[in-house]
Formats: sequence, structure tokens, C-alpha cells
Amino acid sequence: MSGLVVGIGNPLRGDDGVGWWLARRAERLRPAPAVRLVQQLTPELAAELVGFRRVLFVDAWLAPAGDAAAGPCLRPLAAATGGETCSHGWEPAQLLALARLLWPEADTGDAWELLLPAARFDHGEGLSPQLRRWLPQAEQLLRQWCLHPAL
Repeated sequence: MSGLVVGIGNPLRGDDGVGWWLARRAERLRPAPAVRLVQQLTPELAAELVGFRRVLFVDAWLAPAGDAAAGPCLRPLAAATGGETCSHGWEPAQLLALARLLWPEADTGDAWELLLPAARFDHGEGLSPQLRRWLPQAEQLLRQWCLHPAL
């Protein structure tokens, strides 16, 4: 398969659900990438990265007051080279490193992350007005990544 989009978050925790929301938008594209929705990254997901030429992790991040104006960020992701890992709250770079460690002969491909500045993570469905203003730009970045593999 060519691409995998991993939507990270919890749609019942406000802006934390934006990873799922954007990943579901990727399913509408043609050709559509494979999509995986998770509440958090766990070591088991490393096996699913193997065999994809490209992986995109989509997630919200708690933007400090001044950084929320920066908007969505699409950037290449390098595998973590050290540090501690735990079974709760893995980062995409740690997961990528684990996949490459366990399956060195397999092609884990390029990894990217699409991060959106979030304003609230309280209980409840729906995205904040602050995050909603970034959705058109985030969708454009998602389409670019999905439809232009040379990125």
C-alpha cells in the first residue's frame, strides 16, 4: 500500500478529536490512503507502519497562547534516536523508531506529522471556533500530502 493516515485523539474531548476528523476527510480522496483512528499511540501500532511507503500522523497540540496564530504544521518526521519510551503516550517518532528496530529489513517509508493548534480538550464533542478557523488550511495540507507523494 502507498499511504497510511493515522488520526490520533479522542472525539469526545473537544479539539482532541481533530485528528480523527481530518483522517476521515482523507478517506474521501481518490485514491484514498489507508486510515487508522486511535486514541493514543501504542507499541502494537508499529507493526501496522510496516509496508506503507508513507505515513502521516494527524494530531492536535495544546498551543500556548501566542503560538495558536501559527496555524497547522505539516512536517517530515524522523525516528527517535534515544530517550525513554513507555506503553502509555507514545510519540510518533518513538513508534517509527520501534518499527525500524523490529523490522529492519522492511520499508517503513517516509513519516510526516500534521499538527493543529488546539484551544480546548474538555469533555464534549465538537471543535472550538479557534481550531475551526484552521480546518481549511489543514485540509489543504492533508490533500497535498495524500495526492502529491513527492512532498
